Amino acid sequence: MSTFLSTSIAPRIDLQLLRRDFFDGLSILLQTSSGTPYDLSATEVCCSVWKRSTSGELTHVTTINTEKKEPLRSGMLRLWLTSAQTATIWDAYSASLVENSVFSPFFPSAYTEQAQSISSSPLIWDLRVETREYLANLTSVVSGVFISQINHGLASSERVVFSGTTSSPSINYNNTSATIYSGLTNISYQSPYTFTIPSLTGVTSSGIGGSVYRLRQDTVVAGNVIVGSTVSNCFP
Repeated sequence: MSTFLSTSIAPRIDLQLLRRDFFDGLSILLQTSSGTPYDLSATEVCCSVWKRSTSGELTHVTTINTEKKEPLRSGMLRLWLTSAQTATIWDAYSASLVENSVFSPFFPSAYTEQAQSISSSPLIWDLRVETREYLANLTSVVSGVFISQINHGLASSERVVFSGTTSSPSINYNNTSATIYSGLTNISYQSPYTFTIPSLTGVTSSGIGGSVYRLRQDTVVAGNVIVGSTVSNCFP
């Protein structure tokens, strides 16, 4: 008997697009596992369409437009595609149909007729987010060796940021890659709870204060993409 554990359960939404037609898109409410809305001011969003080859390799087709709706603490996000983007997606979609000798679908047609095309579509899309997860407050740092008040639970491959440190404001998180650190070493899960950031060996403070956060990535939604052909091309 086998037991499967998933990292997360992301809903599946399949997109049916028309070539060269503007896709008004959809609005999504992003919530944490506890049901509270995401604070989009502290959330990075990534949303794209990808093409799968027969060998399983992925090629980026286009980036889906995203708009964080105000107030940013509401967690509301709008996604949409321009006419030029749906044309680009069609090019990627139709090329795979030709390669595999598959008939190109023409909308509108019954959903039951499209179901097989959707499941076998070479195009996929996903919406992913990167958020800050609070881990622990800091007590001190000596030559890049940080000590936290409680077990931080970090791994060596984590990407971490800091907030609220007093003696070295330059390491505080301010949405720039310069203040995101990785390559942690000398990790201890027993008191004193320590971790070392080699690039910060010059930082020493007996009362640095502030907190350490991990940057975690999660898939919010994913699905297949199918594109219907259109005939008239009256506009540039």
